[in-house]
Amino acid sequence: MKLIVAGITPVAVAVLAYVLNRALKRAENRQWFSQKLVEKRIALLSEALPDLNDLYCYFAWVGRWKELSPPEILLRKRRLDQLFHANSPFFSPDARNAYESFVDALFETFVQPGKSARLRTGLSSQHGNRMMTFSEGWEPGWNDMFAAEDKRTAPDVVKDRYQDLTTVLGSEVGA
Repeated sequence: MKLIVAGITPVAVAVLAYVLNRALKRAENRQWFSQKLVEKRIALLSEALPDLNDLYCYFAWVGRWKELSPPEILLRKRRLDQLFHANSPFFSPDARNAYESFVDALFETFVQPGKSARLRTGLSSQHGNRMMTFSEGWEPGWNDMFAAEDKRTAPDVVKDRYQDLTTVLGSEVGA
């Protein structure tokens, strides 16, 4: 019996060491993957945040809204759509939903086949008049790029959706 116990002890220690080693390797791999995912998200956010901020400024009538034309706003939306949709596996469902909620507040999509989304904001507000303050000259065709008054989103809703989105995106990278 002493011989059996003496033989089993080293085998049990070896099995236990093997199991612990595998668990440590799995934990190390998960940590490495998590780190790489955070690095990828940071790179994506570095690309997205300036455009997100420009959209927020335009629709909330703050910051550099006077410097941006409606076609530039649509270009930013398209870039962001491409970035978020092409990289959707790198974002959580909460981040994707917050992005969609933000964009839905800003744009009236699927208006007509072949037509661009319409901006859910007005040409004028208490903050100014887009046609008169745009520094490079307003083009008359741009007026049709805006949604009807009943489809517009209030600036405070834009602010709330933007804050929700940036909060979720920040949490994605541990901020």
